[in-house]
Amino acid sequence: MDSFWNSYTANIAYSISQLCIAIIMGGVYFLAPTERSTRYWALSGLISVFGTTLTAFSISKFGHLPLIIGSTLMIAAMTAKWWGTQAFFGKRPAHVGWYLVLGFFIAYSLVVLLQLAVAIRALLFSLMLALMMLLTVYEVIRARGIKLSFANSLVIIAYTLAAVDFILRGILAISGGIDLTPQSHNPVNVFGLYLVPMWCNLLGSLGLLLMYFESIIHEKEHLATHDELTKIYNRRALVNLGRREIDLAHRYKRPISIFMIDLDHFKLINDTYGHDAGDKVLRSVALTLSNTCRNTDIIGRYGGEELCIVCPHTTKEEATALGERLLEALRNLRHPACDNRHVTCSIGLYTWNPHIDLAANWEAMLHRADTALYAAKAAGRNCMLQYNLEDDVR
Repeated sequence: MDSFWNSYTANIAYSISQLCIAIIMGGVYFLAPTERSTRYWALSGLISVFGTTLTAFSISKFGHLPLIIGSTLMIAAMTAKWWGTQAFFGKRPAHVGWYLVLGFFIAYSLVVLLQLAVAIRALLFSLMLALMMLLTVYEVIRARGIKLSFANSLVIIAYTLAAVDFILRGILAISGGIDLTPQSHNPVNVFGLYLVPMWCNLLGSLGLLLMYFESIIHEKEHLATHDELTKIYNRRALVNLGRREIDLAHRYKRPISIFMIDLDHFKLINDTYGHDAGDKVLRSVALTLSNTCRNTDIIGRYGGEELCIVCPHTTKEEATALGERLLEALRNLRHPACDNRHVTCSIGLYTWNPHIDLAANWEAMLHRADTALYAAKAAGRNCMLQYNLEDDVR
């Protein structure tokens, strides 16, 4: 069995692995043919099959041309994978990739045609392939930072290991530490030259596939919990999160505040400027609320032009200060869709005190904030009123 593995047979195995990658990437493309990332990844898989096959043939008996074309195609395949990763994260594919592939083709052709040492072309090929892999890793790290999922980690680890393997391969080739002849049966050479990058490349491609499926799942989860128009939580998610925070407030005896917000004369905006203008106003207001509130606050669209904010661990004084900031931010907001007019809002606030009201639940707290909201509208709008258990509304 040991005699079976040499540089030639390992390269054939590598070609078969590239065929598996092409099938994987092609499957992603057929799932989403309109996505730029899947087009690049599918192209990468297809090119890699031709590249590794031509390289395997060149090792056998077909001379220099298949070697030059095959090696260039393998670099182009990894470049397309890098472009696909850029497109996946919403970036335009870097045009420098074309220059890198063209530069490699020219340099590699000269090395082969001038019959320079095999170690030189091995170094050139290895370093170029390692560069493209590290660029792919860089795109993932840059886009996701330290918030890595299993798929992201798989891509980073697999391509980093493959890049390190190729760099060591080039260095050892120059230093004479590996046997580059096709008939080499040295297990270390065969393992390091072909089998390690084969499995790493296969796992890296699988990681890209999982990244795509993770993005689909995340998108569906986001659509299920967020309002399509305003991009804040929808009513169902708001209620679920609000109930959870109230349960935590009861458990740890911490105050919690709830705002009910209603845009003043919103029907008049729709009737005067149209529903499209009204939608733009809602989006602008939701964005302003998101920018003004804290990261721990839960902002959702309760219905129509009514918005709700749940502020965990927030006292009456802190909630009052936040409410004033919200009023001021919305008063200063101009809406181009409505001739740059100001759109004000009315706010109802209720703060639950764990030492006074022991039995309040989500429905009771929301009702009290809503009662304060209607009192604010009755008081002339463009203001905030608080619900108080002792004084009813003030």
